Amino acid sequence: MELHISIPFNLLREKYLNQVLELRVSPEISIKAEDLDTLSRKEFKEIADILKREALKPSIHLPFMDLSLAALDPWIRKVSLKRLYWGMEIAALFEPKIAVFHSGYHPDYHRDQRLYWREIFMTESLPSILEHSLDLGLNLALENVFEPDPEFLAPLFSEFKERLSWCFDPAHARVFSERNELDWLSTLYPYIKEMHCHDNLGKWDDHLPLGKGVINFGEIFRFLKAHHCNPLLTIEAKKEEDVLVSYQYLQNFCF
Repeated sequence: MELHISIPFNLLREKYLNQVLELRVSPEISIKAEDLDTLSRKEFKEIADILKREALKPSIHLPFMDLSLAALDPWIRKVSLKRLYWGMEIAALFEPKIAVFHSGYHPDYHRDQRLYWREIFMTESLPSILEHSLDLGLNLALENVFEPDPEFLAPLFSEFKERLSWCFDPAHARVFSERNELDWLSTLYPYIKEMHCHDNLGKWDDHLPLGKGVINFGEIFRFLKAHHCNPLLTIEAKKEEDVLVSYQYLQNFCF
């Protein structure tokens, strides 16, 4: 399995680029709203060109904070899509393996109208997003965050299976959804192309190193092996030292 390390673009540019080049590790570059608002296209392209020259092909995490791609309010939906599209255009400069995005579903707003929300996402927002990704040459993966259960997302992947893949986040499944991480995997594994690797204590999205929480990664990796799944793995860590802990944990299963 291929391994990437999640690094915000500003930190990659200002602090970690030399380490990434020396260690020959591909980053998953998180592009945030403030990056899009303060940096020029040229500044993004400079980093993209360096990675290309060094034959390091990153993945990208597209902007997601506050975005609601199928918002029930059409104005919010419009501006959310506009922000995502700009992120996608910048992401295309890196020619990434995968570009990950969030749907913006949130139980506080959408639970009572979840089927209506899904209809908007399936018939309006997602087709437009996928059309834009086709124009840009991006491979998109939708990450599970606050969605209630895997069956809620299954029709999306089935409908758009040739153009949309799944980024499995087992830690999100454990703390934000109504089903555990193994239920998610057993339902949606045919669509998996990436997995975000971080742990938690079962109550909040702690982003702990692997093995320091309650997520059943051992069973997850046994399932992936048994079903011949080979997703890109991305370590998401809050602290620099946690990256090595997670990497060493993964050595037992993948490398």
